[in-house]
Amino acid sequence: MACRTGMRLRCILWAVIACVCAGPAFAQQQITPDAFLDLATGQTLTFSDYDTGITVGVEQFLKRDQSVWAQSDGRCSYGRIDIRGPLLCFIYENFPNPDNCWMPFQRDTEILVMSAESREIQRVTEITTDPVLCEGTPLS
Repeated sequence: MACRTGMRLRCILWAVIACVCAGPAFAQQQITPDAFLDLATGQTLTFSDYDTGITVGVEQFLKRDQSVWAQSDGRCSYGRIDIRGPLLCFIYENFPNPDNCWMPFQRDTEILVMSAESREIQRVTEITTDPVLCEGTPLS
């Protein structure tokens, strides 16, 4: 199916769903964005690359619609969180990509998220109540 401009999100969703369902390792259980936010709000989650285990960053979920992301280099950015169907979408002040959307899911006891755009998979490796540590002050 060719994706027209107005159908971009729908095409991304179908591609993500097809990818999740195609791989037996990831065809476990999708977590709704609301259920993910129930777990994450008020917490700080550490995300690591699924394949390498390298920490990608740490995100503190301040409210259901706001977070602060600390990259592995220590830079931070506040983000707005939107729910779009099965996806959690993040719009950060210094990364204004409106298609930064992730599908949360669970495999056994692991919480994972998959990028709707790149299909990159990240694993939640730690959940704490510690605030994120930023080098300098977050933008905004």
